[in-house]
Order: sequence, then structure tokens, then C-alpha cells
Amino acid sequence: MSVALRHLPRVFTLHIRCDNCLRESSRTIEVPAVDDAPCDVDELVESGFLGALRFNCVCAGVVGQIIGISQERSYGL
Repeated sequence: MSVALRHLPRVFTLHIRCDNCLRESSRTIEVPAVDDAPCDVDELVESGFLGALRFNCVCAGVVGQIIGISQERSYGL
């Protein structure tokens, strides 16, 4: 009998500052549980995953600067 392990996606919160109005916001992203997926913040920064994300502020600004990244804890639920 074999047991299938369920792989949960990694959840990160990006803290972003708009370059237009300097408003700070946060955005939660899920990285799918696939081979070579980033497991922590350092791997996320080094991966190309962040380059594909787009930012839109309420002031219609489209350029944002990531000022921090936090990783949500996984409790194995």
C-alpha cells in the first residue's frame, strides 16, 4: 500500500510601493508545487517568477518596487 503525499503550493506576500503615488500595498501570490519551484524567499528572488508579475495601483500607476517579501507558514492542513 502506498501513500500519496499532497504537495501544497508555497504562499508569499509581496510588499510593493507604487513609483507614481508612493502608496504601499501587498499582494499574495501562490507558487505552484512543481519541480524546481522556489521553496523560500531567497529562491523566489533568484527565480524568474517575479519577472512575469505585473503591478497595477489604484492611481493607475503600472510601475511598482518590491520593498519586502514574506512567506506564509504552512501548517500541513
